[in-house]
Order: sequence, then C-alpha cells, then structure tokens
Amino acid sequence: MFDLFDKVRYKIDDILLKYKLVRFLPVVLVTLATAWGIYAYTYELCILSIDNWPQRIIYLIVFYTLLVLYYTSYLRTIYTKAWQPPPKYFLEGVAKTTYATVKDDERQLQAFLADIARERELTLLVRGFDHGIRFCDKCCCIKPDRSHHCSMCEQCVLKFDHHCPWVNNCVNFGNYKFFLLFLAYGFIFCIWIAATTLPSFIDFWKHEYDMNKKTGRFPLVFLLFLSCMFSLSLSFLFFYHLYLTAKNRTTVESFRAPMIDGKYAKDAFNHGIRANYREIFGSRPLYWFLPVASSLGDGCKYKLNDMVASSGGSQVFVEMGGLGAGSGHARPPVVSQHHADLYAATSIEKSETIETEQRSTSSVTASQSHDSVMA
Repeated sequence: MFDLFDKVRYKIDDILLKYKLVRFLPVVLVTLATAWGIYAYTYELCILSIDNWPQRIIYLIVFYTLLVLYYTSYLRTIYTKAWQPPPKYFLEGVAKTTYATVKDDERQLQAFLADIARERELTLLVRGFDHGIRFCDKCCCIKPDRSHHCSMCEQCVLKFDHHCPWVNNCVNFGNYKFFLLFLAYGFIFCIWIAATTLPSFIDFWKHEYDMNKKTGRFPLVFLLFLSCMFSLSLSFLFFYHLYLTAKNRTTVESFRAPMIDGKYAKDAFNHGIRANYREIFGSRPLYWFLPVASSLGDGCKYKLNDMVASSGGSQVFVEMGGLGAGSGHARPPVVSQHHADLYAATSIEKSETIETEQRSTSSVTASQSHDSVMA
C-alpha cells in the first residue's frame, strides 16, 4: 500500500517538474533568438558585409551596449522573486484557528478581520467587491492594497500586474522597473538591428553587392525579419505600460478598477505623470536607466489621489489605520462604522441568545419548583 502511494507521489512530482521546465520554454526561445542575433549581426553583417572599419566599430559598440542593458534587465525581471506581503498580514497560531471557526459566517469573518487589522495597524484602502476586507484563503492572509493572488506562482503578490510567460515570473512591485527597462531596451535594440541591417539587405536586392564576399542572403534577411517582428510585438507592450505607468495603474486595475469606499476608482493612485514615474524609477536620475532597484515604497502602502480621497467624506477611505486623505502621514488605527455595526450586531445577537437561554433555564427551574411543592 505504501509503495503505491510512493509511486503516485513520485509520478506527481515528475509531472510538476516537467511542467516547470515547460514554463521556461519561452525564456529559452528568447535566449536562443538573442544568441543567434548576436552571431548574425557580429559575423554576417559587421565582419562579412561592412568594409568600413569606423562604421563597423560604431555598429558593434552600440549593439553590445544595448545588448547588455536589454539582457540584464531581462534577467533581473526573471530572477527577481515576486514580493509577498509582510508577515503581519498573515494569520498564524490562534488567529488562524479563530479564522477557521468564523470563515463560514461573512459578518463574523469581517468583524474578525477588522479587529486583526486594527490590532496590527494595517493600512487597507482597497476593498473587495462585497465592500469587505480582502482576504486570501489560499495564503491565509489579509491582502495589502493592490495585491492579488497569482495561481501560477501560488502566492499573493504585492502590486500584482500580471504573470508574464515570457519571463516566467509575476510582473509586480519588485520587478516592474526591470520589466519596463526590458521592454524599452529590447525595443530600441531591435530597432537598431533593423535600421543597420536594412542597407545591406537593400544592396542584395539591387544586385550591387560584391559577389566575391563569403556571405549568404538568408542570415541578413532572417535577421531583419526577426528584429522587425520583435520590435513590433515589444512596441505594443512598451507603449501600453508607459500609459499604465503615467496613470499609476496595473494591468489588473486597467480592466477592473479598485473598489474604494464603495466606489470604483480607476485613478485612485494617480498623482500626475511625473510623480507616477518617480514612484517606479525612484528619485535619483542616475538610476533611472539602469537595471538596479530604485522604486519608492514598500509595496503595501499607497497614497490616494487627492480628488478621490476628498470625495470620501468623513471616512477618509481609511478604515484600519494608515494614510489620511491626501497626506502621507499615518492616522491612529480606527474601526469603520461598517465594521462597528457588525460588532454591534454580533453583540446584540449574543446577548439575545444569552437572555433566551436564561429565560428557558428560569422556566425550567420554576417548573421544577412548582412540581416539588405540589408533591
């Protein structure tokens, strides 16, 4: 019996391993295309097709500079681990046991989560579509603002944008700058290859090329086709994410606006183009164009747009402590009226139950006393 279980377990582990290897195929494809492009550009174009040494040197310097920036950004996007919520957002020990007892009752669950958030001083601006605190039952944690659970990575991810198969990783708070730089340098890299390959390609078709040179037509034709294809596909992603960054939105938020104080607010975190880009690239211009970590914040706390925050009335969009309307200062942790009502309702129900039990106990006692007197 145990041998059968071991065989099944090993079979499952083998399937999961193969699945993980399959998920790396897009990364391998991009790497192979890049490696072949290095060969074709360096040997077929610069060595065999170009006689002018200054032109050859300039081409190679620009090519390898862009290559290093592009591929370093790509590697950092791949190998920067997706950021998880801090430990204080997770339920463990007694809190986890209590959650198991109240999870089937939505009102008690929300009251319990509100209490946890108040005690731990968690900043929670974004609500679920049921207007309650967002909770991940798979990770057993309260979701920080703008975070979501990734089914591919099997964890909650801070400022989740999307899971990209081409990098086999979540695009999130921790690697979003690297992802943008990868798109930017990849796009410029492909444009440079296409622009410098095009003259040699045209010479072939005009039959003005020296036929004594030991070069074929196919490598340059394919290099031009490959660079044009990749530049086109990268351009769509690049300009779309430039737009998202200018609006301070994630891909998820562009399709499903965050719920704040019972309202959908697409521009909840939009503070202007300059401030939005600085949030991603940092405040030091020296690091803006380099694949080094320089993003601002911790991935959990976000300042609301002044217009959105001011429309929140007395609740100021902050129910569990955190950022006040239009300011970066923390307020004392408070429980919202919504959750206070839940606590009150729960207390009333409990008191009514106790009173009913007391009445029934008194009735039974009185009945027993009456019977004893009659006897």
